Amino acid sequence: MAKNKSLLLAGLAAGAYAYFRKKENRDKAMEAFNNTKNKVNSFMEAQKQQDTSNENTGNPNPYHEEDNRMVDEGAMTSVQYYNEEEQVKDDIKTTPDNDAKVGEK
Repeated sequence: MAKNKSLLLAGLAAGAYAYFRKKENRDKAMEAFNNTKNKVNSFMEAQKQQDTSNENTGNPNPYHEEDNRMVDEGAMTSVQYYNEEEQVKDDIKTTPDNDAKVGEK
């Protein structure tokens, strides 16, 4: 098994030597390597920027007053909306009796 691996490595090394012996092939390989490196670097930068935008999500700093005020206002807006919807439902439940009396006259 070790003999097969060493033969495989020797074959790969000989093939790489034969390929990179020409300057044209070395230039192509360097260009491909640099393009790949640039793409990986730009991808990593995009990931860093994406991570920093979600820094305070879900766990705001208690001493950051602007952030806390925004969270409080957002919570109150949803509670106010819910309360208004419940009030409308209650009003609808109580008004059918009034409509029946109007029709009797």
